[in-house]
Amino acid sequence: MFGFLLTDTSRLFRQYFERMVTENGFGLTPGEIRALGYVIRFRGSRQALLAERMGVEPMTLSAYLDRLEGRSLIRRTMDTSDRRAKLIEPTEDAYAVMRELDPLFTRIYQQLTQGLDADEMAVVAQSLEKLRANLTSDPQIKAPFNLIDPSDAATRTDGPC
Repeated sequence: MFGFLLTDTSRLFRQYFERMVTENGFGLTPGEIRALGYVIRFRGSRQALLAERMGVEPMTLSAYLDRLEGRSLIRRTMDTSDRRAKLIEPTEDAYAVMRELDPLFTRIYQQLTQGLDADEMAVVAQSLEKLRANLTSDPQIKAPFNLIDPSDAATRTDGPC
């Protein structure tokens, strides 16, 4: 039962997120916003690793990144250890877009957490972090992150971003 509950919650959250993004017309698709979030969170990662972490095909991610690069939100650089690989970095404009999206993220978070107080949310967050840690040994996945402020990369873990 737990697996179904977790999967259904994740699916419903993604559907709600996609509907809210589409209705609010930010000029980015939900997939592009998700990709941008992963680029910021795992900045400097190879494109193939980002696709793996997102759970999408490399060509799907490549299409998102092409559009993000066209809007100057990311840049691809050559990996000096492997010339075939590209490293993906967010630009300052990427953080500006995330700051613009933050009120939307807050509304989504408020809908998701409606009826839960701060103590309950802390328990939920801690429990999810433990569950995630049980399923990965990747320290970057376990690390705190911040999608809003590039100078404060690992400190904002208390809200929607």
